[in-house]
Amino acid sequence: MPTIPHIKLSFDSVNLTWVSQTNSVPNTKCLPGFPLKQKERAANMKLLALTFGDETCASTQYRILQYRPLMEATGISLVHTPAKSFNDWESLPQYDTVILQKTLLSRRKIRRIAKGARRLLYDSDDRIWLRPGKPYGWLTAFRIKMRLTLIARVAHQCIAANGIIAEDLNQHGAKTTVIPMALNGSVWRPSAPKKDTVTIGWTGSPSSLRYLEEIRPALVAAQQTHPQVHWVIHCGKNPNWTDFVYEHIPYVSGTEPEIVRKFHIGLLPLPVGTFAEGKSPIKALQYFASGVALIHSPVGATIELTNNNTLGLAAPSTLKWGEKVNTLVTDQKLRENMAASARIFFESNHERKSVFKHLVHQLVGER
Repeated sequence: MPTIPHIKLSFDSVNLTWVSQTNSVPNTKCLPGFPLKQKERAANMKLLALTFGDETCASTQYRILQYRPLMEATGISLVHTPAKSFNDWESLPQYDTVILQKTLLSRRKIRRIAKGARRLLYDSDDRIWLRPGKPYGWLTAFRIKMRLTLIARVAHQCIAANGIIAEDLNQHGAKTTVIPMALNGSVWRPSAPKKDTVTIGWTGSPSSLRYLEEIRPALVAAQQTHPQVHWVIHCGKNPNWTDFVYEHIPYVSGTEPEIVRKFHIGLLPLPVGTFAEGKSPIKALQYFASGVALIHSPVGATIELTNNNTLGLAAPSTLKWGEKVNTLVTDQKLRENMAASARIFFESNHERKSVFKHLVHQLVGER
């Protein structure tokens, strides 16, 4: 039986820093122990976020906007607008910090932002300089490389969601800090004792259904072996599978935590490729926070997110997906221990309030 450790990640290198709960971090009036000078800076800070998308964009929500209530409680004034449409260059000096979220703007725009910003940060939660599937042509790839190199050079600090993204940025000359993905642990939380019938679920967008489709043969076989298991697909689109019995729960904003916490086992199939390797799937954190045992594709940064695959069962092939489902369905103790350890890991490394402390440190800087 696999051993499920209780581990916190903590590592430092020359230009790559993983922020952990053991480090000394700044704090604000809502976070006790914050040094006075930095507390004063944070409490009177004006922040401009040039975002990748609007409030409906998941990346923008998880990397920037979910921290808005904590910023307000701290005294940080946040203004946000999509980066691609921003052109109010004269307003830049009025902000203490400008954070450019993921967008690879033209070099002309990057220079104008760098010239006007007192402190410029660049944040990315994926390898936006690559794309899934077919690589960019040489001219587009060259243009993107030039933009990324300029951002790395002019930003006072780069922030990455994981070590793979950070290493990419460092190779372009950046000084990068890893600030991981986070969730509100009071919203994403385990349920009261779950029902006796084992529920295996998948939650995701319609565009991600194709990854679930790839492991469908394993799921069909598992259902035949374990007909008592209840299967759930939570998605804005019903895949309408005819060879697999499942409950489809349509996506309704705000209901995800309640649905996910009813799962005993959560599925996280992922694509392969250099772009996918840089993803830190928020779905894994949703399962961790909700006390759900994870089966996942061991791809790139997902290995990092699962603490070198110790917080979930890795399934590198369709055959292995069937084996891992069988393991967790038949071993209740392993399933429960895995879920409990993942929740502890989440609280130590990915809970929103804890991660926010590190974000504040980067926003304030050493001014």
